[in-house]
Parts: sequence; structure tokens; C-alpha cells
Amino acid sequence: MKSPLHNIERALLNKCIINKGQLEKAKDIQLKERIRIEEALVKLGYITSSEIIQFFSSEYDLPIIELDKTDITPELINLIPVHLVKKHHILPVSKDNGVITIAVSSPPDLGFLDNLRFILNADFKCVLATPENIKKAINKYYELEPYESVDTLLKELTIRESPVTGVEIEQVEKARDEAQSVEEEGPIIQLVSLIINKAIVSRASDIHVEPLSNRLRVRYRVDGVCQEADVLPKQLQDSIISRIKILSKIDISEKRRPQDGRIGLSYHGKDLDVRVSCLPSIYGESVVMRLLEKSTILMNLKYLGFYENDYNRFQSIIKKPNGILLITGPTGSGKTTTLYAAINELNKGDTKIITAEDPVEYTLRGINQCEVNDKIGFTFPAILRTMLRQDPNIILVGEIRDAETADTAIAAALTGHLVLSTLHTNDAPSAITRLIDMGIKPFLIATSMQGIMAQRLVRTICSDCKEPVKYTPEQLLEMGFETDALRDFTFYKGKGCKRCNSVGYYGRIGIYELLVMNDTLRDMTYRTSATDDIRKAAKTFGMTSLKEDGLRKAKDGKTTLDEVFRVTGIEE
Repeated sequence: MKSPLHNIERALLNKCIINKGQLEKAKDIQLKERIRIEEALVKLGYITSSEIIQFFSSEYDLPIIELDKTDITPELINLIPVHLVKKHHILPVSKDNGVITIAVSSPPDLGFLDNLRFILNADFKCVLATPENIKKAINKYYELEPYESVDTLLKELTIRESPVTGVEIEQVEKARDEAQSVEEEGPIIQLVSLIINKAIVSRASDIHVEPLSNRLRVRYRVDGVCQEADVLPKQLQDSIISRIKILSKIDISEKRRPQDGRIGLSYHGKDLDVRVSCLPSIYGESVVMRLLEKSTILMNLKYLGFYENDYNRFQSIIKKPNGILLITGPTGSGKTTTLYAAINELNKGDTKIITAEDPVEYTLRGINQCEVNDKIGFTFPAILRTMLRQDPNIILVGEIRDAETADTAIAAALTGHLVLSTLHTNDAPSAITRLIDMGIKPFLIATSMQGIMAQRLVRTICSDCKEPVKYTPEQLLEMGFETDALRDFTFYKGKGCKRCNSVGYYGRIGIYELLVMNDTLRDMTYRTSATDDIRKAAKTFGMTSLKEDGLRKAKDGKTTLDEVFRVTGIEE
């Protein structure tokens, strides 16, 4: 194959496929719309996509493939990240003897070929297909057909006004919910599917469908931050929410009480569990869908963002034969992920592990997992009491919510079991005060507690648009950082690009505050010392605060100072 840097314009002129006047007009379109020269020529009608592909085939010795006659497996689709597929307009089409065949609409440059070889870690070859066929195949295999966008789909919807008023409206709405008209049902189903598919592709953890006074707002929570995705007409509100409730097996006729449900999905070979929550509001029912991957996720403590000192101290706690380890933080701070990573580390053939969770978020192979069901009395304390008769080595309690659960967990720890659980407190030392406030005797906490770890999640800087940034002393002071200590450090931020949806962040990493109990801290717990005194003592024994750990990660270029400040605020 010839070098992709071969001059396409000169070759097209030499073969008299286009003339100089046409080329100049195409260049104007190319600069204005920031597209490739061949795309501009096709747009102006000087050449067809098929002719361009035939030209590339003869110039670069590349075969042409008919994608509509090619069957592409999910395994091939998952070879290349979706953002690269869409950004570079490529598609994996086959794999033979370790060699991957990639469909392209124009010969890629050498730099991209090297990057792709690094990403795939395999040899590959290119074949040609028209841009239209590649786009159609991408939409097909990433489940974007028959509609590419919400705007396109809305044009297909026909909304019919109810011809009745007053007491008859409720009956008509119920009938419409149970059986949508033929004209409306198809597009509504497609619209809800598109909203969910877009959320999965966007790496969203939650979908928020929020009724407002004059519209229906859809937002995705990506990397812990809500981003507005779509604004839909108010007329579609009942139909969309009814469709979600039908999928999640929620009573569609009940609109005055909160309800919960679940949707099971399969997306490119991955099983997803969607938790649905409906909450009545003044403008209608607000719906939140949480996306969880049901299949086993092999989490490793090394990839959670621990520095070596904290990693070794955490390992020393979970390797103890008995006692309690608490993970604290607000909802969505990654507590469950850390617990599962610890369980995954401890899951050996000679160890019996039982969990009590509400709900079971991920299934773990080789572990006995129990799901709380308050309606039948299968509560945390009830499960814990039964667990102790099952002779486990390790017990995981999803959350300590009350004194009864805490008492039972401590009893299990004192009788030779390692207990892992979570608690809602802002930092590690506060967990001791919280347990005492719940009515737990200080001497029981002092004797059973092995360690407490508070954590948060901060967004990581997008690697594709990472650039240095300078902070003024005033900015540092406003965020609670010492200006003199940070004067010589180079910090980074994300400029914003297509990969990160112009926000400058892509993915998240944990920041941690690990308190390891020792004789001094046990004595302070027994004497019910103030939280501030326990915090000061813990720092002398190696505890790094959340903000200090976040600052370390900002210095290493993993996150930004703004993000650390957003999550931790100003330490008192």
C-alpha cells in the first residue's frame, strides 16, 4: 500500500476526475466545514462516494468490502472503543489468524495506524467501504438505528390530544398507557430505547427523567456529575414514563406513591441491571434509572487509586482474622466498589464469604450473596444472625443503618469473624462518634474496630486534551491550599474535546482517608474523646486526609485542584 500521505488532490487532477475550479470550491467547503477534501467533493456533487472508493482502491491497493453483506460479531465490535470508532469512522469487520480487518472510508495516516496497532495489540489490515455504508453499520451495531438522534425521532412522533376532560381523563390516560395507539407506540418505544442506549454509550451511571412545568428534561450522570442530554415536549411525558414503568414492571395506574422496579438489558454481550425509581412531583412523576452491570466484575485494589502506603495499610486490615473494617462516605462515593475489591482479594477456595446487601449490585462468583427484603422480615440484623450459624470466615454487610445492625456486626467481629461494612459519615474519625451516637458502647467499638476508611471519587483529566494550567495565589487560597507550598508545581486540566464531551474529564479515581486503629486510638475511643482530637492523633500515625490525598493526585496530573476542591471543600 502506498503512503496515505500521497497527494490526493494532485492524483484526482492528473486523472481528470476533477478540474482546478472544482478543487478550489471544494477547498472552500473543506475549510468552512472542517471536513476532508473528498467529502467536500462528494457534497458538491463533483464525484460520488463509490467513485472515491474506487479511486482509493486503485491508488492504495486496498480491497473494497460490502458491509451490508458482512456479518459482524459482538466480539469484533468490542475490539475498538466506541469513541474511536465514531471519531475516525472505522469498523472492525473480521479476524483471521490473529489479523484484524478494519473497514475505513479513506486511507488512514501513518500516525493513526501506529496508535491503532498499539490499542489492538495485534496486526491488522484495512479495507475500503463508502462513508454511508460505514455510518449505517456503526448505527446498526451500536443500536442507534432506526433513529440516530432524539431530534430525528421526535419528528416521527404524532401526539394526539385527549378529546375528553374532567373525570374521564384518568380512565382515558390509563387506557392509553396500557395500549398505545399504533402511530405513537413504535416511536415512543424507540425513544426510550435511544435514551437508555445513549446513556450506556456515554458511560452514564444514572438517567434522570425529570418533569418540569413546560417540558420533560433528560439528564445523564457521567463521572458523578449531571449533564443535560435532551429536552422533550411536555406532551410526551406520560407516554415516556408509562413505557419505562411497563419495562420495569411497575404499576402504571399508580401515580401518587413512590415505586421501584428493575429492567434487565443485554448490550453487546453485557448483562445490565437497571434500577428504576419513580417519585411523584408537582409536575408529574420523576424517574431515575441506575445502570449496573450484572456480570462479575474483577475489581483489583491496585486499580482503585491507592498510594503504596495506604495500599499496604489497607491490606494489613483485610488480612486480619477478625474485627470490623468500615468504609464511609456519601452515596455514590464508590464504597461498594471498594468493598467488592476487598472481597475479590479475599475470595479464596479455603474461605467462606457471605454478604447481606440491599440490593445485590454485582454478582460475585463463589460468594454467598443475600438480598435484603424488608417486606418479609429479611432485614440486615435477621440475615446477620442467620449468617453466624453458617460458619463464615468473612461477612460483608452492605450498610450499618441502625443500632441493631451495628450490635450484631460487632458481636460477629468479637466472635472471630472479619466484618466489612459501610457507614454514612463525612470522614473516617466521625464514624466512631456516629456509632456512639447510635447507642453502641465505646468499649465494644474500641475492641472490635480494626480500621475506618473515608473516600470520595474525583474525575480524572481526559488524556486526549490534557494541558498545563497555572493557578494564581488568590485561586489557591480560595480553595484552601497553601500557596507557598504549591508555587513550583505544574498542574493540569482538560481543555475539552470530543472524547470527553468537552468537559475535560474522563473517568474517576478514588481519594482516601485511612484510619488504622492502634492502642492510642482505642484508648481515645474508650474515653469518648472528641472527633477533632481523634483526627489529630490519627494523622500522627500516618492518616492522610481526603484533601491531602486529592492534592497528591493533582500533583501527579491525575485530576485537577478544582475537582479536589469541589469534592472536599475547605478543611477546617
